[in-house]
Amino acid sequence: MQRMTLDIEAGQVSAELAHCGIPARTRVHVLVEVPDEAALPMTALAQAGGAFDFLAEEPDLYTDADAIERFG
Repeated sequence: MQRMTLDIEAGQVSAELAHCGIPARTRVHVLVEVPDEAALPMTALAQAGGAFDFLAEEPDLYTDADAIERFG
């Protein structure tokens, strides 16, 4: 197994791998370390943590039809 460390922006991973000669269809294992946790919005942290994944299976309690126009 070949190992390499890249210090790049998230959107540049594919381009950097191609630059290193790794074909596009190659399966890779990626470990992401974010140097500054404050740079991630709280919603991204919650989504990455998976604590609310169960809500995808829950039925919606309210719809747009339930909305009531107020104040005007």
